[in-house]
Amino acid sequence: MTGVLRLYPRWWRRRYGDEMRALLDAAPARRGDRRDLVRGALDAWIHPPEPSHLPAVAALLGGGIWTMVAARVASQPVRPEWPGYLIEVVPFTLVAAIFVLIAVCGIALRAADAHGRSTGLAIVAAIVGYGAWIVAMAGTVGGGTDPGVLWATQSIAMVATVGVGLLVRSSDERLGSIVVLAAGAMLLPWAGAWLVFGSCWTAIGLIILVARSIWFDERRRLS
Repeated sequence: MTGVLRLYPRWWRRRYGDEMRALLDAAPARRGDRRDLVRGALDAWIHPPEPSHLPAVAALLGGGIWTMVAARVASQPVRPEWPGYLIEVVPFTLVAAIFVLIAVCGIALRAADAHGRSTGLAIVAAIVGYGAWIVAMAGTVGGGTDPGVLWATQSIAMVATVGVGLLVRSSDERLGSIVVLAAGAMLLPWAGAWLVFGSCWTAIGLIILVARSIWFDERRRLS
């Protein structure tokens, strides 16, 4: 049973780990204890004692890389034809998509209290959509993915992201609206969509960093 404690975040293990191990060693295991511990681990990840910097950093990295790629594509003297020179930027968009996925999951957790199961479904949809998109891009780098597959997996990832944005809007209208704008732009056959996507995620990272800084300032003022 104590092995389940490895599922808990590090801050929780430092604060409560020894006490919980002693409790588990002293009491006989009951049916359902393992399930309750797993549920507690999930709750500890969703409710950290202080806002995590990970979503902000991931959004800044993903948005920054995507914006640079979009600017490079936009600066070319001819329209991009697949695969053409676009094949050269796919490794960068693949890395950016990984960072954006981390940011999407972190942002979705902001809506966990208000929407419960819907948030979990949105996170699963995002992981599946981005995972398929990332795999498709990896296949493109290896020369084996059809552009239709790329578009389909990208669309699934963006629809899932729109869902996350709509959930977040109930608690943070500005942040949720920018998430919806970023993903919605990528669903349109528009040349400027990539630049909007990258710029929005950069803005999202800055918004989260500012909110985190305000939280810490407020905490220091009250302490």
